[in-house]
Formats: sequence, C-alpha cells, structure tokens
Amino acid sequence: MSELYLGKLIDPSVQPGELYHHRISDLITHTFICGGSGSGKTVMGKAIIEEAALRGVPTIMVDLKGDLSSMALSFPEISPNALAPWLEVEDKTSLGRAALAESNSLRKRLWDWGLAESNMREFSEKIAVEVFTPRSELGRRVAIPLISSPPPDIDTLFAEDPDTASVMVTSMAEALVRRVIPSGQRDRETDFVTTIIEHAWRNGTDLTGENGLGQLVSMILEPPFSTIGVLSIDDHIPEKRRQKLAQAVNGQLVGAAANWVRGEEMSIDKLVGANRLDGKTQISVINLSHITDFEDQSFVVAQVAFAINTWMRQQGSAPGGNRPRLLFFLDEIGGGGGKTAFYPTYPYTSTCKPALNLLVKQARAFGVGCILATQNPGDIDYKGLSNCATWIVGKLQTKRDRDKVREGLTDAEFSPADLTKKLARPKTGEFMVLNKEGDVLFVKERWLLSYHCTLSPEQLKRYKTKGVTPLEGALDTGILLDDSGRQETTSEQDEVQDLWNDAQNTLGKACRLIEKIIDIEPDNSKARTWLNVLRNPECIQRRLEQAQKESQKKSEPAANNQPSKKQDGLMTLLSQQQPQSNSTFIASSSPSTANKTQPVTNRTSDMVSDDGSVTYKGKTYQLYRRYAGKAVTFIEENGELKFSIEGRVLSKSFKV
Repeated sequence: MSELYLGKLIDPSVQPGELYHHRISDLITHTFICGGSGSGKTVMGKAIIEEAALRGVPTIMVDLKGDLSSMALSFPEISPNALAPWLEVEDKTSLGRAALAESNSLRKRLWDWGLAESNMREFSEKIAVEVFTPRSELGRRVAIPLISSPPPDIDTLFAEDPDTASVMVTSMAEALVRRVIPSGQRDRETDFVTTIIEHAWRNGTDLTGENGLGQLVSMILEPPFSTIGVLSIDDHIPEKRRQKLAQAVNGQLVGAAANWVRGEEMSIDKLVGANRLDGKTQISVINLSHITDFEDQSFVVAQVAFAINTWMRQQGSAPGGNRPRLLFFLDEIGGGGGKTAFYPTYPYTSTCKPALNLLVKQARAFGVGCILATQNPGDIDYKGLSNCATWIVGKLQTKRDRDKVREGLTDAEFSPADLTKKLARPKTGEFMVLNKEGDVLFVKERWLLSYHCTLSPEQLKRYKTKGVTPLEGALDTGILLDDSGRQETTSEQDEVQDLWNDAQNTLGKACRLIEKIIDIEPDNSKARTWLNVLRNPECIQRRLEQAQKESQKKSEPAANNQPSKKQDGLMTLLSQQQPQSNSTFIASSSPSTANKTQPVTNRTSDMVSDDGSVTYKGKTYQLYRRYAGKAVTFIEENGELKFSIEGRVLSKSFKV
C-alpha cells in the first residue's frame, strides 16, 4: 500500500467518518506541522512515522523532551502488567488500578479508530525502535563527531556545484567554532577552520572521532598550507589566536567534554538499520532530553543533519517510485523561540540551521523526506520552509502565530481568503492539511499504535535493559474503597467489596451502551443526563448534598413550594435549575458528554497538554504528563480548583 492512514476527514462536504489516507509519496517533498501546545502535533508526527515504518521506511528522529522515545512502547498485548512500568503514580499502591484503567482507555482509543490490540502487536513485530543518547548511558551511547566525514563526491561537488560544497564546509566550520568559542570575535577562526576542513576533505584526511580531533589540533598549530586567500596565515590569523583555537579544540578531548566523542559511531547505516538480521524496519531516536543547553542540542541536530547529508549522497539520487528511502523528524524546530529556535527567522541564526537548510533544499533529490514541527510558529524562517510541499496546521492560540503561518503559506503560494478563521478553528487533534497539489482538507488525527507518554530517565534505563517486558509479579487491580472506621474484615464485608467491584464494572458497561445511544441520537437529553451521572457519581452526590443544605436554609413558605421527597430524587435535581451556592460544577463539553440542559453556571473543558499542563481561566496549572492528550474536567468548589480525568478526581488541587 502507498497510503498512510492518519485519521478521519471532518470536512462538512464529505461523509462523516470518512477515513483520511495520506500519500506516502508526499513525504519525499517534506512536511511541516505546526500547532500550539496541546494541539496534537506530536501525535500527528508519530502517526506519520508509524504508518511509514509499517511500509518499510526507516526514520531518524531527534527527541528533545522524551515523548518521541515512547514510540518504542508497542506491546504484544495490552494489559495492566505491560503498561505498569511506564506509568507514574503518586501512590504506589494505586499502580495496579491505574494500569488497569489505562489499559482499558488505550484499548478503547484504538477501537474508536478502527484499530485493535492486534494492530499494536503487528507494529511491535515489524518495527524496531532504538534509542540513542549522546553523552549518556541512559540509552545506547552514541558518539557525536565535531566534524563529519566528507561526502563521497566531494571533488565532483567542488567542481560542479561549488556553492553547495562551500556551504557544507563553511557551516561545519561555523558549528565547530561556535562550540569551542561560544562568544566574542571568531570570524578569522571560522575562515581558518573552513580552509583546514576543505584541505582535509580534498586530501582524504580523516577529522572524525578522537583521533580526528587530534589531527585537527595539529593542523591548527602547523597548517598544511601557507595562505588563506591572498594573505599569509599570520596576516589572516596571528599565531596567538591559532594557539588559543588549538587549546579550545583540545579541550573537547579533556574532562566532561570528551564524553561527546565516546560511544558507538554515529553511522547513518546503523541508524537506518541497514544491517539488521531480523528484517525489521528501524526507527532511531536521538534522545536529548537529558541535555538542557540549547547550544548543545543545536550542535547535535547539526551533526545528525550533516551525517544524513553525507549518507544520502553516498546512496545516490532517489531510486524512483513512490516511497522515500529515509525520513528525518525534528519535533520542535522553534525550540524556545527567538535566539533559541533551531530554524529561526532573520536576524537570528543557530548552529544547526545551515545543516537543516541543506536537507530541506536538497534531500528530496536523494529520496530523503523531512518532517519538521513546532509549537512556536511565530519564530520560524518560513522562506526556508516554503520548500515543504505539505503543511499540516493545528490549533493556533495567538493572532501572532496565525499571522505568521498565513505569511508562510503565502510564501508557499497558498492564501485562501478565510485562512485566518480556519487557523483559529481546529480543536485538539484537528488539523488543516494542505497537500502539494494545493488541496485543503480538515482531518481528525487517529490514535497511535505505540503508547504515548514522556519517558523519564529511569524508564529509559529500563527500556535499554528490559525492553517492553511486562512488570513481573501480581498487580492489585481491585477498586479501592473508603474503609475508614472498619474494625475488622468479615465475610459479609468481603461480599460487599465484591459487589462494589461488580457494580463498578457494570457502570462501565452501561456508559459504553449509553455512548452508543448518543452516537445514534446526539440530542437525546435523557441519555446525556444518565451518562453524566454514571461517569461521576461522587460529584453528583456532592451536588445533591449541597442542594439539600441550601433547601434547608430556605424560609418556611419557600419550603412548602418544594417538591415532595418522593419527587426530589437525583434525576429531578438534575433537570432543575441548580441552586446558587459557593460551589460551581464545570462539566466537560466533549461531544460524548456535553448536555445543553445540564444545570451548570459555567461550562468549559480542555485537554491535558504534552507537558502535563492545563489552562483554566487564562492560568496554567501543572498536572501530570501521563495524562497528556486526555480530557480534563474542572471542579471549582469553595475557592479550590480540582481536576477530574476519566471520572476520577485527582488529589492535586489549587486555590483560586
């Protein structure tokens, strides 16, 4: 198959629920994904990578936060023990219950998109995910060279395409000099190192690895040429500056800096799995979550991009057909914005921008497709990204971001009159897709065949040593009930506990049946009311108790007008106007739970962002990353804000 299943079309002009398939050939001409925090752009990028891998296309990804590395978590079966090692819980005794709930949630998410446990099993059997960690033993330690190997056609390149050859050499020299001389004047040093690299490449001198750095230090102290341009070396860069430069480069071989060049060789053949014996398609993740310095991250991105550029030239021009031979995915080209963007707009630059420019402009000719994504679209060089034929645009929260993306689409020769409204419209997981033919589609992304989370350092270590093996031992998946005041366990109490467990399971089945009713009859208020009660009975109980307290405070005449006890049931309360009180219940307004007749004084909902945060009334609150992408219900009560996820109120709360 040459099509990638990415979700469902949500255009009003098409049949509801029609599947969206993206042409794999469009990946060769590069893809740009943008959307604000919580828009679902990372899930969209992962879905593209999953689909391409199932069709035999390998990918190299740069992971800045740890969320791309979780593509390694595809399980032969979905079970609490399989998921438990990858969950973070406040109370370890609740791990089993959390794992059971998460496994049920994952199974349902797949089911909602026509997928099943068998699809995840197929992915785990066909795909191998390797996690590499520069300067760390958390994953497979990989050495990052300060200077990459030259392309195999370097002499021909200098003769036939001197501009490209000069850009490659100069940008590599700039990356090295920026690294060893972080600030101050360095133009002379850059010119000097550029001349050294060009001389070494033309004469077959290897400057990679520790030995290569030693060779570079020697060439700095004793240059193998006498002039730079028409000036003598001493006239261009005095001997004292050359000595300082040599000391700075030599410092990369001493102490902590030397860790960069220690580890497995960063061979692109290794990263694409060219020599795998099991025949699996490989996804290689360069995990940088343990590296917090932007310049260090930018340096790694530059060296990976340079290495891909060299490798693709070794492979020759694209073999034809409709498949890329390799994908390169960088999830956050916007970095922290401004000076800390990986692909910044003028007047800023970065260590890795020249290397990324080479890929964006030339990689398609060699069958390498780039997927570049950002949540900071206001800080990106859109003229460079006009080389991307496919644009996938999600929710943009600010006018500045929408204006910048509109300008970028204009550079890409696409500017519909109502674009600003379209960019502000999407909800989480919804995207406007502009393909290379100029067609505009609106798509709801599918869920993933790998478990979506952010891996901690401890979890990375576990994956390195144990892979996705399930948690050993038994898990307590029983539902925890409040047993305060219970003196001792009796057979009658055990029976009650079992009945509560059965009741909880029955309620879950009832919710699923009612959801099907709502799918058939979206305006069925009775079904929505019942679903609201069954999903969060504790909250409904609190509302009922509060209403009863308010009722008791009313005057005697008003009390005479109240319904009788026989009428004053839970369903009657839900169908009446809620009494005014100091508490406000705010329910989720997702399609499956929204109830227009529900007596609430305010109504809002949100999705938990990739970093585990949520926004309520303009203020951001930090929750837990394990809930990323899930719907959150806000409960504001007595000056305290609480959060409910999947019908369960979190212990974390904030004063408002």
